[in-house]
Amino acid sequence: MSEELTEIEKLQLEWMNHNPMQDKDGAIEAAKAEEERQRAQVKKFKKPRKNPAAWNFPEPEEEIDLHGYVAEEAAAAVENLMEGMKRAGLSVLRIIHGGGNPEYGNVKHIIDKKVATVWRHKVVFYKTEPNNSGSSIMKIGQNNTFNVIPRDRRRK
Repeated sequence: MSEELTEIEKLQLEWMNHNPMQDKDGAIEAAKAEEERQRAQVKKFKKPRKNPAAWNFPEPEEEIDLHGYVAEEAAAAVENLMEGMKRAGLSVLRIIHGGGNPEYGNVKHIIDKKVATVWRHKVVFYKTEPNNSGSSIMKIGQNNTFNVIPRDRRRK
């Protein structure tokens, strides 16, 4: 066996000498590391948002479906149910209001407005459910926003 190279092998060897092999896997990983570093720098300046799935929602004890109600009727129905639940000793209500059909008025809008104004002393917790924007969870209770100081401890 002769150890002489054929013409094709000589060309291949010459080509390999002029074109050295590159570590492509290392280059790809270095590019990924650089991209991660840039993402980390961008994340430093963004305000972290709390994942809705991480919210601790209470389990609903009662539910009301407001589909088909006009906005004012829906608010009255929720208020009546809140009073009944309070008397029964229940506190967590799921309100199914839907996405907001203009034909019936925006039921969610009126409920949100009532919670923020009229019912603010009755409602302890109110948020739209994380995986269902057509319903909200409301917790009924005493919302003590005022610190009442007894008369005998007030300044004179």
